[in-house]
Amino acid sequence: MPKEGRRAPLETRKQQVRRAHEERKERILYMAMGAVALVVLLILAFGYFQENIAKLDRPIAVVNGKNITVREYQTRLRFEAANLYSRLVEMSNALNQISSDPTLAQYLQQSYEQQQQQYAGQLANVSNTVRDQMIQDALIRQEAAKRNLTVSADEIDLELEKMIGYERATPTPTAGPSPTATQTSTPTTVPTATPTYTPSPSPTGTITPTTPTTTPTLGPTETPEPTWTPMSFDSYQTEKKKYFDNLSKQTQVSESDLRRYIESALLRQKVQKAIGETASTTAEQVHARHILVDTLDQANQVQERLKKGEDFAALAVELSKDTGSKTEGGDLGWFTRGQMIPAFEDAAFSTSVNQVSAPITTTYGVHIIQVLGYEQNRALDASALQQAQTKAFNDWLQKQLVDPTVSKIEDYFKDEYIPADVRKIIAQVKPQ
Repeated sequence: MPKEGRRAPLETRKQQVRRAHEERKERILYMAMGAVALVVLLILAFGYFQENIAKLDRPIAVVNGKNITVREYQTRLRFEAANLYSRLVEMSNALNQISSDPTLAQYLQQSYEQQQQQYAGQLANVSNTVRDQMIQDALIRQEAAKRNLTVSADEIDLELEKMIGYERATPTPTAGPSPTATQTSTPTTVPTATPTYTPSPSPTGTITPTTPTTTPTLGPTETPEPTWTPMSFDSYQTEKKKYFDNLSKQTQVSESDLRRYIESALLRQKVQKAIGETASTTAEQVHARHILVDTLDQANQVQERLKKGEDFAALAVELSKDTGSKTEGGDLGWFTRGQMIPAFEDAAFSTSVNQVSAPITTTYGVHIIQVLGYEQNRALDASALQQAQTKAFNDWLQKQLVDPTVSKIEDYFKDEYIPADVRKIIAQVKPQ
């Protein structure tokens, strides 16, 4: 007869209490571990938010109440750094190419090396340059708004088209009773968007020149000549899409970002023109010529010869060390104050017409100056007028930047706002 199976022993009351206690301790432990994990996760999330979201909304500067955010700064900085790096790489490649051709190297190497050093220097300081540029852009935008100066979408489109190499077709003149067949509507030529960047249609680390496609024109007796093939509008649209795809992928700059950069550049031109037009078109001017020698003894000898009646222009051709003016008899033409070094200028403006000054020593040597004419309000020539207009704008901008009674600029920039990818590019050129 089989044995009767044993029953599992029942837990005693004491054992049940102990087991419940252990289970409660385990639950508390798991809850504590979960709470710790949640706290750690929250800390990490907060850190990520602060570093990648909140930080990007902080201002690097505030210009008359207008914030320039870290996000805007980093986007512009990536764009400018990528363009400068592309130019630097292009120039390095050009130097490598001409090194194998002694003839080309003789004429081009020095120029290429100078440009390479220029781009490297600009890239090394690009973080500060972009900050300063953005502050200036903010001031100029505010001034443009006061003057009701705007940039149209079509003006920006024209700049984009020039960047990518597309040229709009010139409309055919409409036939009419008037014989003025020259009334052809031509797009207004707009200067390059900014002096600091010229974007390439393919920002891929090396600049790809936008050389037009050439097609030979065949002739039975003549050497074939290359003929420019204009880009079609459809091709332009394709190239434009490629350009912005590459731009967004490599620099995180969108089409709207680039359009804003172009708009800022065009606004600068318009504000500069408006302020430049306030500059005076006349100025105090003197017409002088000079003879430049090395020593005071030589200058005294020149003066003795002049006193004996020798011709000033002939002596300038014979003796002057100023290669720029000696062939003209030392004639410097008309000039305003501020165009010459101070000692020379003071002597020229204080000498009477048809008189010769005492010898004047400058860093260039010793000058004998003869004044040929003087006018208190002489009309500026085209070059001098342009200089005066540029000075008027630069003086206005400088006052905005440094005079707290005119503009309030709060600077919150920190080196930590420079993104890591740009730091890496800068580090590559700084040793150079």
